[in-house]
Amino acid sequence: MQKSANIDRITVSAVVYSTEDREKVGEAIATLFPFEFEILTTKAKGHYGNPLEFLEVEIKKKKEIKEFWRNLINLLGDQKKIVLNTIEDKLDEQNVLHLRVDKQRAYLGEVKLTEGGDAIVVKVKVVAYPARREKVIEVIKSMI
Repeated sequence: MQKSANIDRITVSAVVYSTEDREKVGEAIATLFPFEFEILTTKAKGHYGNPLEFLEVEIKKKKEIKEFWRNLINLLGDQKKIVLNTIEDKLDEQNVLHLRVDKQRAYLGEVKLTEGGDAIVVKVKVVAYPARREKVIEVIKSMI
């Protein structure tokens, strides 16, 4: 069987809390993008009835996936080491790599990984053949 790998899709999302400005959260998301994009907005209510909005960008076109990933890795700089050292913790059973970028810092134009809740979430669906976890980890490492 031929071994090949790629990124199937990337989803970038963030929650806009009632104390935040949706435009500013959109600007924070834009920090990660080297091209024009469309944000889908979903309104919801928080645990205590407070209004929330979910902002999401889904990247499916191969050219845009490649461009976004290359840009993200470049923006991460030395933090690539953190990703490399924590891949196993950040990769779920569906071979989706979960990265969290500090939303406040992104608004200021800085890309900083975080474990906190107030984050821009980047989900990277990796396809590898064979689709064993070890192979997916190897593929992700080769892309970083």
